[in-house]
Amino acid sequence: MAEVEDKKRYWLWGELDAPSNEILKKIQLSINERLGGPTFDLHLTLSGPFYDINQDRLNQIEAFSIRNRQLSIKPRSYQAKDLFFQSLFLEIEKSVELSDLKNTLDSQLGLDSELFYPHISLFYGLKDQATKQSVINQLLTIPKSLILDKISIVEIGEGVESWRVLYQYPLMKNLYALNTIGRPI
Repeated sequence: MAEVEDKKRYWLWGELDAPSNEILKKIQLSINERLGGPTFDLHLTLSGPFYDINQDRLNQIEAFSIRNRQLSIKPRSYQAKDLFFQSLFLEIEKSVELSDLKNTLDSQLGLDSELFYPHISLFYGLKDQATKQSVINQLLTIPKSLILDKISIVEIGEGVESWRVLYQYPLMKNLYALNTIGRPI
């Protein structure tokens, strides 16, 4: 029993380029000033969980990042749900390119592609819908697009504060660039 509980879990995140991250970080800070949520790295969950990291898996993800370009993603709207990890977030358009990226990663990891609801959480916590809607009504205008520029392997523990990005793999701006890129953080 303890062996299952102690098993580490890993997820693949899509992370944003610096300008996109900066815009959303300002929005996240504004929300947290009003709602008091935990701080966490902004990300779009792409795949997981998986329970082991071996060199073959790292090589596959690195090769994937070298073969794939940065992706422009389109925010649709601010949304709120009565779920801790989807409390207040930015819904992302489920484009063919984004779905293909997720499905390819799932296939490489040997995972079943589950229902994919692309979003970037801005607040984790349980607050009533009216309070969250009041905050949404005061937020900055949604950016027209964001750039997903890296894939990260993240170790997920029980609390948000325990989450750790272990590896980051930049997606290529130019598919003709080829170099060794995946490095532990």
